[in-house]
Amino acid sequence: MAVLYDEDQDILRASDGSVLLDTGPVPGSVEDFAGRFRRLLPTGWFPPAPQGLEVESAPVLAAILRGFGAVLSGIWQLMQECSLQMRLATMSGAFLDMAAEDYFGYGGLVRQSSEPDVMYRKRIRASLFAERNTRQAVTDALVAATGVQPVIIETLNASDCHALACASAPAMGGGYGYGAEALRYGSLQGGQFFVETQLGKAADLATVCHVVDQTAAMGVTGWIKVKN
Repeated sequence: MAVLYDEDQDILRASDGSVLLDTGPVPGSVEDFAGRFRRLLPTGWFPPAPQGLEVESAPVLAAILRGFGAVLSGIWQLMQECSLQMRLATMSGAFLDMAAEDYFGYGGLVRQSSEPDVMYRKRIRASLFAERNTRQAVTDALVAATGVQPVIIETLNASDCHALACASAPAMGGGYGYGAEALRYGSLQGGQFFVETQLGKAADLATVCHVVDQTAAMGVTGWIKVKN
């Protein structure tokens, strides 16, 4: 390790008076690779590298080695950057957008306008482990997308559709009989459900439909009614 000097070529010292030493070039830097190349050269062919305040006695050699070092340093930095983009916890920028597309398909979980990487990464992680296929899962996903609590109606669910009454006594069916407001018909066939919600903070109708499609069980049809 070489001794450190200031601009006036005086030895740098710590607050306790001890001499400060240079720990060497930063790993992966141009100087690091140039130094490695120089140490590989046969002994005696070229002057040794300068130490401390010594002047470089082989400037042409040093410039050539720094040129090679600049190429390898760029590759090193690219490798460091790529290693960060291999994990969700450390990836950023366009790599984070590509990861979301890999996980959820094209347009499955797009970045919101001006959304920073930290918040986008949090949404991706939450979506990866989110509940699926249940009524509560669809409700939670719609609330997250719109900010509005939806109304979900399952045709096989008696608490949703109640029993049919008649026009003269609609309350006999639980308030959902003929002639009553918000009339809902049940069905014994199942395999479908209805969603009534508002657009809220969602970008458009397609966003709401995509949320339902990605959350509901496969093979189940969701009929969606969105109010502005």
